[in-house]
Amino acid sequence: MKILALGTYPIRRPVHGGQRRTSQIGMHYLRHGMQYLHACIYDSRHYAFNDVSEADYPYSSPGRIFSETPFIDDIGSGEFAARENGPYLHFRKLIESFEPDIIQLEQPFMWPLVRRLRDEGVLAGAALVYSSHNFEPPLKREILESAGVSWSRIAEVEAMTLAIETQLAEEADLVITVSTSDAEAYASLSRGCRPLIARNGTDRQTVARRPADGSEMARGRYLLFVGSAYPPNVQGFERFVLANNVYGLPPEKLLAVCGGAADAIFQSRLYAPHHDSYQDRVHFFARPSDEELTWLRREAKGFLLPIFSGGGSNLKSAEALVSGKWVVTTSTAMRSFEDLADEPGVLVADKPKAFFDAMLDVTYGEPLVLTAAQTAKRERLLWNNLLEEVGLARRVKALVKSPAIDTLRTAS
Repeated sequence: MKILALGTYPIRRPVHGGQRRTSQIGMHYLRHGMQYLHACIYDSRHYAFNDVSEADYPYSSPGRIFSETPFIDDIGSGEFAARENGPYLHFRKLIESFEPDIIQLEQPFMWPLVRRLRDEGVLAGAALVYSSHNFEPPLKREILESAGVSWSRIAEVEAMTLAIETQLAEEADLVITVSTSDAEAYASLSRGCRPLIARNGTDRQTVARRPADGSEMARGRYLLFVGSAYPPNVQGFERFVLANNVYGLPPEKLLAVCGGAADAIFQSRLYAPHHDSYQDRVHFFARPSDEELTWLRREAKGFLLPIFSGGGSNLKSAEALVSGKWVVTTSTAMRSFEDLADEPGVLVADKPKAFFDAMLDVTYGEPLVLTAAQTAKRERLLWNNLLEEVGLARRVKALVKSPAIDTLRTAS
């Protein structure tokens, strides 16, 4: 069985959450004896030559709304691939050569390309799997509102995104979601849609290397925040950590801020004016390697998950929970991990002051010690465990084994 996955970023070197989820699903299929190929439209401003494969194609804006509106290059990618001869012929030749049994969309954005290929008979007989990472319309609205985009343009983008999501809920032979709330959203779009919930996980990192400036951290006592430059990550840290100011912490390196969010937080109006004082308490690791992140996770006392907006579920939440350390989190960051919200060491706070107070409790309190049973419950979130638990490969194989899809979808 052959699976061709289509997305809007490469997975050759997975770094951010979407890349890691896509990569792990691909490896799950490979472990179950399937052939798997991932191809994407990618933004060459964000990904270097050694990040991409020959199956990937660089993005150019198709113009109009896509050139005029921030944060919608992902939607533009599918339109670009469907309309322009260069990318369209690239993916058509790839499909004709690979001859996939399954087309899997990672996120909805490459749907215009797949729809055209299906209309032209190129994908005759190939089943369609839609692997959602978020229910996109409300998320797009939040991001564009934060960016100050006009209400009329926001409504246009939201309608465009909802149309794609609705078509996929109706057309896909299997929809995979990351949370119960997302599954309910897709089911509401089509009576025949019965999503499979495969929440986000993490993998066990074993190779660790101390960052060059890691010795500055108060080992075993600092709190760790890891996030991409994705706006909800930056906004969450500002609201739950910086808005309270960090003078409540002693003048030691007790906060580690890692990943793409680091640059934006460093330049934040809530951090930059206090830099001279905060630099004694906060340290930034903007581009740590996987090995350095493993060291930082291992040496931390606890994790911060200050997320209050956005959709889907957060891979960083799975990483924090599997670590066995204290976790100070919002209920939003625990979306799809609700069964662990009452576990020892998990402190859920949705008000900024309560969140910061929990941070102080962890900072001045004892290290967390878990029982074997408590550790095992958290380790259900390791990718191998959770994808096997939901039977993802079995469900996908059934799409090809049976000529009918009725066991997975009911007639609408």
